[in-house]
This record gives sequence, C-alpha cells and structure tokens, in this order.
Amino acid sequence: MEDKKADLAGHKANMMSLDGCSTTKEDNPVEDKIKEATASTNITDGVSAPENKKLSLMSLNDNKAGMKGLDKEKINAIIENASKGSKFYAKQKENQARIDEQIRRLKDRHDALTEKDLLCARQEADLFLEHLSASLDLSRTLVHVDMDMFYAAVEMRDNPELRDKPMAVGGMGMLSTSNYAARKFGVRAAMPGFIGKKLCPELVIVPTNMKKYAEVSEVIREVFREYDVNFSPMSLDEAYMDITDYLDLHPDTNPWDVVQEMRGKIEAKTQLTASAGIAPNTFLAKVCSDLNKPNGQFMLSPNQAEILEFVRKLSIRKAFGIGNVSEQHLNAIGVKTCEDLYLKRGEIKLLFSHISFESYMQISQGMGGNRLEPPEDRIRKSISTETTFKDTSDRDTLLDLCKELSAELSEDMKTKEILGQAVTVKIKTHDFKIRTKVRQLADPSNCKDTIYRAAKQILLYLLDSAEQQPLSLRLMGVRMSELKNRDEVRSRQRSIFTFFKPPTTEAVEEADRPAGPSSNTPTGPSVTLQRFACPVCDEDFVGLNTLNLHLDTCCPAEKSEDLGLQNPSNSVSGICADPLRINPSVQTKLNTLCSSDSSGGTLKCGNENPDDKSAKLVVEVENENLTCPVCFSVSFSSEDKLNSHMDECLNKSEIENLLGPHESVVSSKRKLESTPSVHSKKPRLHSNKIDSYFRKS
Repeated sequence: MEDKKADLAGHKANMMSLDGCSTTKEDNPVEDKIKEATASTNITDGVSAPENKKLSLMSLNDNKAGMKGLDKEKINAIIENASKGSKFYAKQKENQARIDEQIRRLKDRHDALTEKDLLCARQEADLFLEHLSASLDLSRTLVHVDMDMFYAAVEMRDNPELRDKPMAVGGMGMLSTSNYAARKFGVRAAMPGFIGKKLCPELVIVPTNMKKYAEVSEVIREVFREYDVNFSPMSLDEAYMDITDYLDLHPDTNPWDVVQEMRGKIEAKTQLTASAGIAPNTFLAKVCSDLNKPNGQFMLSPNQAEILEFVRKLSIRKAFGIGNVSEQHLNAIGVKTCEDLYLKRGEIKLLFSHISFESYMQISQGMGGNRLEPPEDRIRKSISTETTFKDTSDRDTLLDLCKELSAELSEDMKTKEILGQAVTVKIKTHDFKIRTKVRQLADPSNCKDTIYRAAKQILLYLLDSAEQQPLSLRLMGVRMSELKNRDEVRSRQRSIFTFFKPPTTEAVEEADRPAGPSSNTPTGPSVTLQRFACPVCDEDFVGLNTLNLHLDTCCPAEKSEDLGLQNPSNSVSGICADPLRINPSVQTKLNTLCSSDSSGGTLKCGNENPDDKSAKLVVEVENENLTCPVCFSVSFSSEDKLNSHMDECLNKSEIENLLGPHESVVSSKRKLESTPSVHSKKPRLHSNKIDSYFRKS
C-alpha cells in the first residue's frame, strides 16, 4: 500500500505541472487566470445572500482526471454567473428547487426514524451483505482501458501547434472533451463552449470529426482483440477486457506486463497514449484506470481486505450510477464516501428503493460484474441519434432535421444488421423541457423511409399538441427500440406504400433481403428490383410483374376451388413483364396457359405476342355451381344471382325477428324489396359487390 500511495503522490505532483513547467502555490498562472475571471464577474468569497445561492446541479465535477487541486468554489461562481439570465439557467434553477424539495422530505423521513427501526434495518442489511460475500468471485482478471483525452489527443497529434495550448473539441454549444492544459482551468466535457471561454479565454475549440475518431478507434480495437476477442467496447475510446484466458495460455507472464504491452502497441500504432486499470471486476477496473492518468496503469490485487481498504475512502461520485442528483440525496443523510454507504446501511435500507439499496451495498463492498458476455449474447435495447441546434420553430427545418436523423439511424442499423419495431422521437424545447413519444411499426424495419414516416407523425403530434404555439426546439433525437437481428426476421412482402412508388433502381433494403439466394432472382449488375413473396406458396420473386405472372400459374381454377376462391372477380388483369426480366420457367407456363383452357372457365389473352411489352393478360373466369357460403344449400350459375341470394340469406333471420314469431315468411327466397314491418330497419335495395367501391360515381 505504501508503494501505491507513493505512486498516487507522484501522480498528483505530475498534475501540478502545466506544459512541462513546474508551478507552485505562490506562483500559479492557472490560479491567476481564475482569479482574473472571478474578479471580472464581481464574485466574492463571502456571498451568502439567498439570490446568490449556488446551484448544486451546476457544480463542477472535478473527479475527472487532471482536475485535482482546482479552486472549485471560484470556478463554480464563474460557471453560474456566465449562465445567469439564460433559459438553461432558469431550467436548472427549476430542477434544483424540485431536488431541494425531495431532499427536504428525505430529511423529514430520516428524522422520524427510531433507533429500533434502524436496528432492524441494519440486521436486514447485514443478511444481504452476507449473501453478497458468499457470492464473491475474485478469480477473474478484468482490464479497463481508457484513451487519454481521446478526441483532443487525435487533434493534437494531427496538428502539433495545438499541443502546447489549452484546447477542446466541440463547439460553442457543447464540448466533447478537453486536453489536460484546459482542464487546469476547469474546462471539461459536457460543458458549453462559451462557458469554457469564460474559464479560459485562450481556449482553442476544434470542431468534432467523428469519422476520423472512429477510424482511429478501430485500430485500437484490433489491439484489444489480440488479448480478448470478446472485449466489451463502451465507447470509441474505452473498453473492458477479460484477460484471464489469455493469462492461462501464457503462464510465463502476469497481468501488469500484459497490460503494459497492450498500451505500448496502442501507442506504436496510433501515437496516442492509453491508461488502464486491472482489478477483479469491472467497477474496480474502471476506478483504477483513472488513478494514474495520463499514460499510466494501476493494479488492484484480488484480495478482499485490500479491496475494502481501497474502497473505504473512495468518493461516491467515482461509482457507476451515482451522479449529481444521487450525490445530493446521499449527502443529505451524511454519505460522502463508499465507506459511508456501509455505515449508513440502515438509513439507506429505509429511505431508498430496494434496487438502490442493493446497488449501494455492492459499491460499499467493492463488488461489480466480473463476466463479459460474448457479443452474440449481449442484448442491445435501443439505438439512437440526436443533434442540438439553434432554437427554431420552422416546420420545414425541423422536418428536414427529422429526415436526416432517420436516414442516419437507418444507416447505422444496417451497418449493425439490426431492425427495430418501436420508433421514439425526443425533443428538447427552447426552455429545456424534454418530451418523448413512441410509435409502434407493423413489422421490424431499418428502412429510412419507414423510420421517417413514423418519426414525422410523432414530431408533428408533439409540435401540434404543445400549449405554446409555435413551439421552438433546440434538440431532436430519433431512437429505435425492440431490436432484432436481421437473421431473426423472416423476409416478408413489402408494405402497401411500395405499390404506390414509381419504379426504382435503388438497392434492395436490408430488411427485405431473404436469407438465401432465390432461383427467380435475375442476374446482372444493372438489374436491381424489389422482392415480393407469393401469398400462396411463399416463394420469393423479384419485381411485381414477375409475381403477377407467377400468381396466374400458382392459382389455376382447380386450386382456387380448394382454397375457397371460386370466383374472386369477374376479371383479373395484369401487365406482362418485360421478357428480359421474366424467369424462363414462368414464361413457359404462361405460354401454355395462353394456348389452353383452364378447368371451370376460359382463359383469353389480350395479346398473343409475349414479346410485346405493352401486352395485357386478361383472365375471364366463368364459374358454375357457385354455392352460398351462408346456408350451403343453394347453388347458382352466376355471380349476380349468388350476390342477390346472399343479401337475402344474411338478413333472413333479422327479418324474422322483426316480423315476430306469429308472422310467417312467405318464401325462403323472400326479397328485401317486400314491405317491411313498421319497426324494421331500412331495407337494402341492391347488393354491393367489391367492384362497386372502385366504380366512379
């Protein structure tokens, strides 16, 4: 432990140097800059007026590497004064008031607890801790690798002029990361760029280049795969690995040397440094990777006593799942370190939810996950994309943004070969209020048009239903959930929207691509048509024309009777496809049909020349012995007679009820045109066939 304390002390000493120059407390240019900024905003240390009360929600989180030893109070004063008067500040003030009320009620409940209540709660907590100890597993060796200021480091590598300057990546709206020189001024990720400029006027802000960062990330991941093929990436710049199996295969090495070798390979291939933590579980590995940043590593031995000692003084903000709001709630009952979580286990048991209690107890014992699931077993719940922009209420602009996000989401889903069935749109209004709404799709999809149709309907609903009109937005996001792998989704016929689209040469959507090749798929690099499934035999066809021709052969009259389709229509017409796009077997069957009669009717071709692209195939079916599907007792030779009978047959029982039991029906074929009783409904004077719905009035 002495060596580890010495390492930490050395790390803190290194952090006191800026750009390679040692500084002292008496002569610190960073502190001077902060004092200047503080003075320019007229902030004094002794302000205690209620109107100048600091907002805890806007407090600087200095748990980030490279931010130790800062004057947090003065930096918070600059941040708050730079934000005053903005809509964001008003929203944070509203949120803080809500949290303060929650804390007040929490304290009231805490003060009402009796010693007997606390004693019983501690006993229950101890039983749970005994259960946790029994399941403790320290047999695995987990590694968490975190690239040092990744986005900023990539930009500094590509532009050496930035290496000696405080810089950040992002924009004036929001920063993605900052280098260590900027962090000494309090500039960090998730901070608006204009506030970063207030803290550090010399700050250089470089626009984000995600494509470049993704390319570098893939190089880094190739190194990770050498040590664990099932590594778990958390983002572009960090990942977890389980090197237990690797160590078993290389008994002559040890975890420290393996991780050092890994970091060396990363630096050699990318000219970027990485920090790492080695521990028995993911929680501890994550904490350890932050201790010797930048370009360092820390190892925690798999010893329970050593782990408890390590966790004892750890700030609760270092633990996963404890953010600003949870920290305020825990601070209200006297919990500031992970050791306090154990000491206050009775209070936590009584005042917090069961899930929170179990999570806090695991943190107090330094416990976390120690198994990384294989990629195929990892369940991804959702995938999303969002963007922040200048406040606008223009519908066309918002719809264009929605369309761009839908296309971006679709492309990302196709790359990952996943489909989803629930589309969610998230908006943030000009006054920082967040609203979301979800819409279910009929079938899983990753088609950009399908996503956009659903997202557009949701967006318009959110805009139209808002109390304030017109509603101005500053953020929009589109999310897809209820995800499935492409292989899990059976190829299906396209939606009705497909039939109203003009012919296209675009590639077939991933969602509609079948698992295997089809014998009916035309070959040739220039032919790219849509696919359709036959509703009778479920065979896959390319092009609507080819499907129509197949249906003529797949459903001859003798099969139609078996399927209960005696006479679907007086005439069924379709357009002969281009012979260059017709499967030869289908063309042969078509020629055979055009030269012979089908049973139960006659088949007439509107054009005998199959090479004529404008030819139309007209099928007229004259069926006989049509049986009433209601009474099954009467047969008819024409469809009109059957329709008339069905109108009577379907309403016979209703008429008998209306006339009463003492009145008899003159004939089983009594027409509705007969005079009804005074209580009967208005009779139907004619039959309605499906053709009538398409007939022009």
